[in-house]
Amino acid sequence: MPKFMLSMKEKPFAEISSEAKNRGVTVQELLRAVIVPEWARENLQPSNIPQPSMQITPNQTKPSMSSRQRDSRLAITVGQLRT
Repeated sequence: MPKFMLSMKEKPFAEISSEAKNRGVTVQELLRAVIVPEWARENLQPSNIPQPSMQITPNQTKPSMSSRQRDSRLAITVGQLRT
């Protein structure tokens, strides 16, 4: 779940804290259930800009590195870690 951190000055926090106390909930619950959804409804509009779609190809047409090259690089790296 994505998370974010919010910083605010003392006066707005006191107002939010007071409102939360009046409703019998925590500041976090008030922010999550009332303030953020209300702000989103008022400030976020559906985008008319089409989002680019990404396609994932199941098989590469040309491997970027042969398995032999990959194995030799891995062996060198593992060997360097042991010394």
